[in-house]
Amino acid sequence: PAPTPAPTPAPTPAPTPAPTAAPTPAPNSTGEPSAEEQYLISGTLTMEVNTSAEEACKDADLEQAVLSAKAKVAKVSESAVTVLCIAGGNSNGRRLAESVITWKYMITVGSQDQANDIVSLIEAKNETAMGAEIASFLDDDSQYKTVTVVAFTPATVIVATVTTTTTTAGPDSPRTDDSPNTEWEDDSHAHTPAALVAVAMAMVRATLTLSH
Repeated sequence: PAPTPAPTPAPTPAPTPAPTAAPTPAPNSTGEPSAEEQYLISGTLTMEVNTSAEEACKDADLEQAVLSAKAKVAKVSESAVTVLCIAGGNSNGRRLAESVITWKYMITVGSQDQANDIVSLIEAKNETAMGAEIASFLDDDSQYKTVTVVAFTPATVIVATVTTTTTTAGPDSPRTDDSPNTEWEDDSHAHTPAALVAVAMAMVRATLTLSH
C-alpha cells in the first residue's frame, strides 16, 4: 500500500504589531503671551499708638499682627496680603503725626467673586472689632496690645492683567525663569502679581506722603 502523506502544518500566525505611540508634543515655543487677571483689594486703616509713629512702623511684630489680622478677616492665606506702614495720619479730624500710623493693605486674589466677598468681609468689621483682631496676634507683653484703630478707608478692587510669555532658545536650551540670559528679560514674566503690588504700594506711599 502507498504511504500515508504527512499532514500539512498550519501556518504560524504573524505576531500582532504593538501600537505606535503618539509623539510627545513639543512645548509651545511660539512666544505667544497668555493673560491672567488678578484682583487687588486695597484700603487703609489708621491707628493710634502709645509710642512714636516711626517706632511703631518699625515694629516687626505689629506689622505681622496687622497682616495676620487682615488675612484672617479676608479668609485668605497670609501670602496673599501685603501691608505698608506710613507714619502719621488723621484722628478725629486732627493730624497727630507723633502717635498715629496708617496701614495700607493689599490683598491679591484670582476672581472677581472672591474679591467682592473680601470687600464685604472687611466692611463688616468696625474699628473696635478690627483693633481686637490685631491685638489677638500680639503677645500679652507687647506695648501695642491696647492698640486703637480709629479710622478706615473703604476697600476698593483693582483689576490687573498679568501677561506671561514663554519661549525657548532652542531644542537643547529651554527657557527658564532662573536663566541669566538677558535676551529673555523684556518679554518673560514682566508683570507678575508681586510686581503689581510693589508698584501699587509705591503709588500709595507717594500719595500718602503728599497728603501730609
